Amino acid sequence: MILPGANLTQAAEVAERIRLKLNEKEMLIAKSTTIRISASLGVSSSEETGDYDFEQLQSLADRRLYLAKQAGRNRVFASDNA
Repeated sequence: MILPGANLTQAAEVAERIRLKLNEKEMLIAKSTTIRISASLGVSSSEETGDYDFEQLQSLADRRLYLAKQAGRNRVFASDNA
């Protein structure tokens, strides 16, 4: 997701709101079986890197996504030490 004009804090807040909304939902996967939806999200911002290099921003967000998964999933990471 790209959020023009949003800084890292704002982008992380949006990601957290999305995560919470998704987590409220249950999905019916069989007649009587439901699962709760969760999401792990990694966030980056051009204010961290000093430019708008898409590849660099995507790589940073991707690294944080994997950190979120390693930390137990269903969370937002907006820094490498979150």
